[in-house]
Amino acid sequence: MDPIRSRPRVVTSNPSTSLQPQAEARPTAAPARANAVGHTQLSTFETKLAAPAQAAQPTPGAWRGGPDTEVGKAVKAIWDRMQTMPGADISIKGDTPASLLGRAILDGKKVTDEQLIAMSKVTLDQLATDPKDREKVLKKVPNARELPVHKFTVAMLSAATGIDPQKLSEACPDLGLTGAPGTPLLFAADGAGLQRSTALHDFTDYLRGAGIKGLNKAVWGVENRILSAIVSAVGGGRY
Repeated sequence: MDPIRSRPRVVTSNPSTSLQPQAEARPTAAPARANAVGHTQLSTFETKLAAPAQAAQPTPGAWRGGPDTEVGKAVKAIWDRMQTMPGADISIKGDTPASLLGRAILDGKKVTDEQLIAMSKVTLDQLATDPKDREKVLKKVPNARELPVHKFTVAMLSAATGIDPQKLSEACPDLGLTGAPGTPLLFAADGAGLQRSTALHDFTDYLRGAGIKGLNKAVWGVENRILSAIVSAVGGGRY
């Protein structure tokens, strides 16, 4: 029993030498841990700041030619206009005018450099709908110019040609409508899929009518206006 009785005397015999160092050690441990955490958080934050930004996506169609080539200048002009175009923020079935124009036209493997260069030379008179047909359009769809699909289509066509979007909308109220003014079939589609394909078909077919041959075939696989419209309506195409 003596060893047991001797233990308290060892602990309490000199409190200044046994307990005091432990009491002093405890206050310094917390700041050390806090400093460690603080440095860890700072290091993580600095790491995030130092992480390289994601590489910018290449401009659609940039692969066609350098900035000093004719096609390179045409592509850049189209893309630059697209960035400031009214209606550029409209989204139809996951596409904006810019993404659809970039994917289907500027990056379209079947669309030729010559066709892209020719787009900037198209005039408003070449695209304008006949005044009598405009009346038919607005009589059947009075708010045609206010429809998102109309603004979407105008944005693409205006970016490609450089024609003022307001003037283009005034001259072609049927842009974005499914069907044609001279036929019984003319309406504003409800489905997003048909709206998107109609916007793209109007783009290619109006430019075909303005003299850019082969554009329907490049995107839809057939050049004929009616046949390409059918391919468009059933969800076909090379985009």
